[in-house]
Amino acid sequence: MIKETDCEFHDRDPDDWTWTETTALIFSVPEAGILGNAYVLARPNLGVALSSVALAQNFCTSAAEMDLSDCQVHQPCPKSFTDYSLPNGLSVKTSNAPRDYRMRYENVLGNCSFDLNFEATHHPFDMHDPAENALLTAADSVASQDTRGDGWANGHFEVKGHITGELTLRGQRYEVECYESMDHSWGPRRDLGTWAVSWISVNFGPELAMHLAVEITLERGQVRYGDLRFGFVTRNGETESLVWAQVDAARIDMLTMSNHLKVRSAGGTEWEFRGSAVAARPWYGFNPRDVAFQSLHRYEYDGAVGYGEMADIFGLDYLSEHVSKHGRGA
Repeated sequence: MIKETDCEFHDRDPDDWTWTETTALIFSVPEAGILGNAYVLARPNLGVALSSVALAQNFCTSAAEMDLSDCQVHQPCPKSFTDYSLPNGLSVKTSNAPRDYRMRYENVLGNCSFDLNFEATHHPFDMHDPAENALLTAADSVASQDTRGDGWANGHFEVKGHITGELTLRGQRYEVECYESMDHSWGPRRDLGTWAVSWISVNFGPELAMHLAVEITLERGQVRYGDLRFGFVTRNGETESLVWAQVDAARIDMLTMSNHLKVRSAGGTEWEFRGSAVAARPWYGFNPRDVAFQSLHRYEYDGAVGYGEMADIFGLDYLSEHVSKHGRGA
């Protein structure tokens, strides 16, 4: 179970230079077709941090078309991971830990600013607790070293929330009022770029929201969706593990334009969603090892309209192995 202290840097071997802690916020202005991210990756034993802020409106097949891509590395690592400011202009502060966050950003070139409050709609989901994640057994509850390259294979929580505030993007102002995800990962991490995973979010507010992490492979140039790695559904503050998912998507230039999701909870409830993208872009800047082909999808369910991010995330070495002229995995 996630505790208040899990928002902070965790106890670690001080000689392990690979120890990594991350915080990620996804937000959107759906009516304007804007999808945004704010991301921090800290290596406290090295004393450095990476931070990336990215925003794009509508459909961008190239990173050059994005409205903002501000990734800065080798910033000083903050002393605390619950209240800090970075030289790139991003400030993060937790409250009511481990549930709520405030993120503020002032681009150093003056091209973007935001002030966002994230209020969780449920207690964060602990993917490593078999009491919460029905795909685990008790033997699985001790996180193993990150041998597959999964950034969340050691410690990770995921939480849905209501995001409100203001965004100014290259002189144009927007009100932000959406439901999306925030997460925190921690543990040893080499960032070798050998992984691939699909990160899928569906949000209809406090009444219904879910998160899925699904295996993906690249076979003869086609993306194939596999087994559910972990996932949960939250309804009116109550959280339940997902145990099965089936995913399909149509894409242009690796960006999903539509998707079809089927999921089942541990209690046997099933849902089916069809999404259509209102925004999409390739996000290369959040970590030098990866690219996230990221879309914002619109869903309808039981008379309600919802939105959610879908990111097919590929390590760059994975793509080289499967796509490059010297690749051996095609």
